[in-house]
Amino acid sequence: MNGVRLAGMLAATFCLAQSLPAQTGLPTLSRQIPAQVLNRGPVQIDLTSHFGAPGVTGQIVQFNTTLGRVNIEMQATEAPRNVANFLSYVAKNAYDNTLLHRVDNLGAAVPSIVQGGGYPAVSLPPAPAPIERSAPVPLEYRLPLTRGTLAAAHNPNEPNGATSEWFFNTVDNSTALGPNIDGGYTVFGRVLGTGMSVIDAIAQTPTASVQGTVFSKLPVRNVTSTQTQLTPANYLIVSTARVIPVFPPSVGDPTALLSFVVTPPATSGIITATVTGSTLTLTPLAVGTVSVTVRAADANGNTSLPTTFTVTVPPESLLAPVFTSHPSSQTVSQGSTVVLSATAIGGATDLFPLTYQWLRNGEPVASPSSPYLVLRSVSARDAGVYACRANNALGGSLSTTATLNVVASAPYEVGRLVNLAIRTAAGSLDETLIVGFAVGDNRSTGTKPLLIRGVGPSLAQFGVRDALPDPVLQLYRGSGLVAENDNWRGDAQVAARSVQVGAFAFSGPAALDAAVAVSSTVGSYTVQLKDRGEGSGTVLAEVYDATPGIEIGERTPRLVNLSARAKLAADDSLLVAGFVIGGTTPATVLIRAVGPSLAAFGVAEPVADPKLQLYRGTAQLTEVDNWEGEAQLASLAGAIGAFALPATGSKDAALLVTLPPGTYTAQVSDVTRAGGIALIEVYEIR
Repeated sequence: MNGVRLAGMLAATFCLAQSLPAQTGLPTLSRQIPAQVLNRGPVQIDLTSHFGAPGVTGQIVQFNTTLGRVNIEMQATEAPRNVANFLSYVAKNAYDNTLLHRVDNLGAAVPSIVQGGGYPAVSLPPAPAPIERSAPVPLEYRLPLTRGTLAAAHNPNEPNGATSEWFFNTVDNSTALGPNIDGGYTVFGRVLGTGMSVIDAIAQTPTASVQGTVFSKLPVRNVTSTQTQLTPANYLIVSTARVIPVFPPSVGDPTALLSFVVTPPATSGIITATVTGSTLTLTPLAVGTVSVTVRAADANGNTSLPTTFTVTVPPESLLAPVFTSHPSSQTVSQGSTVVLSATAIGGATDLFPLTYQWLRNGEPVASPSSPYLVLRSVSARDAGVYACRANNALGGSLSTTATLNVVASAPYEVGRLVNLAIRTAAGSLDETLIVGFAVGDNRSTGTKPLLIRGVGPSLAQFGVRDALPDPVLQLYRGSGLVAENDNWRGDAQVAARSVQVGAFAFSGPAALDAAVAVSSTVGSYTVQLKDRGEGSGTVLAEVYDATPGIEIGERTPRLVNLSARAKLAADDSLLVAGFVIGGTTPATVLIRAVGPSLAAFGVAEPVADPKLQLYRGTAQLTEVDNWEGEAQLASLAGAIGAFALPATGSKDAALLVTLPPGTYTAQVSDVTRAGGIALIEVYEIR
């Protein structure tokens, strides 16, 4: 290859290294949870009192790499200046999308270090400029360079010259890199759990020497014999580096060293068991006794021993209403729509029906009796402290309060849908994946630059083994074909927009994925994805808003709707829709999973009972099964042009929620596990 020469496979098996003891910080059960009796409504259990990571006392930084997550504990007592230096780069997101640029044996028979922290992940050659570096920090050689430690890198004979770069020790380098070698190197962190399995996998990849750069031992993957240049798809990368807590917080990003896995009760309908942050809430639904099992888990799949305990709901517990969820405080843009929600249970609803009354600053709000309070076109007069009161014939209960702030925002700051994606199985002919989306509304003018992709073969780089071999993408407006693509062939505009919107790179210009870069007027569109031949498999359909933030105005068209119809196989098949909310303030979305109601449109074999689950990252935010004809959801659906669902007896699912900016996933499954045709829809509510 021109400019790139493979240095050969690092064939060492790492038997010696992998036989060493595991690192500390594995999830541990410290105390069993005793049996619980719910005789006064919900019970909350602090899981930090029952689980932990023994010996972990320092700050933790989590690396998300191409091959998995690595959690590192800082050693601030032994290396305070180097820890502070490293954390300063982490705080600036300086390590995001950077190369793991060196795997070196240091003269040994097996790889000894994995080095990174110096260079952005850009195409090579030419040589990239290093990331911006702060002033060097002095040597703090106090800890040996044993396997599983993280050390500061410096140039030869410059022991006080460490800046941004670091390296993992994959073997004991206490002698090879001790104080007699260039003054030694500062150890400032240690790998937790089984994160070294990720570092070992990186160390065992092939390496390449790239002419005209400093990279002579660059770990690479998926390099073909015809390549003339390395691209990010060939690299081992640190995608993000973030400080994380030991336990997940109750609000904000749920990423933490430990998370919790709760096995739902075997007897359905007696309690709900939910985890928010590090708090397990057990809520009574009906009289009876069930078992609940809880484990702690880490990012590498290690779990603690389980604690299993019984939960009893005695007859006398089902009295006045009890709130199972409470409204959340929001700061929203003036003129937007916001939804506050609070759900209560209490008694048998057929005997003691629930009613809801929303309050603002202690005064009743004129709104329907509903667990939802929908406020449209909010202004400063809507700001205040809100709560919900639930009543039945047995008594009443008041939710916790939530504060609503309303702020004036520039158009580009207002929360909005900026990326919509569907991943499911597709094929040819009747297995075509059909994705619909809408641009703009009656307040919008002009055109919307979009990036639309049908990803099949490039999914292999994420471990998807059954990817659709050769997707063909067709974009329609009504019955008119707007654009079509078979193989993207390295299209320059597609590549540029992919970088602009942050889409992952295709595996190369020869990849058989499909993509188009278009400018669309206001209206509704349909994307069809099928295989060029007779193949079938998993495909990802993506629609990206490519409008630069600085160009967004009050009347700029937006992505306002995504829908996809696909067939769910029997058993555990899922239809997965991802969406991203951009801007700096929350946005309100209506999400629907439609099955039985499709029969009215002549759809054969619809899913009998779809369930809808909403996630942010790996944390489940909520789930709904049967929507039960909630009047405000029905009204909003009609206002935005969505077809009506039956007001009573519907097995379809619908969810109305206000969400802060971020990435979300909606999953549709079939409760009956029989499979069939399902429709998932995501609407922005303005």
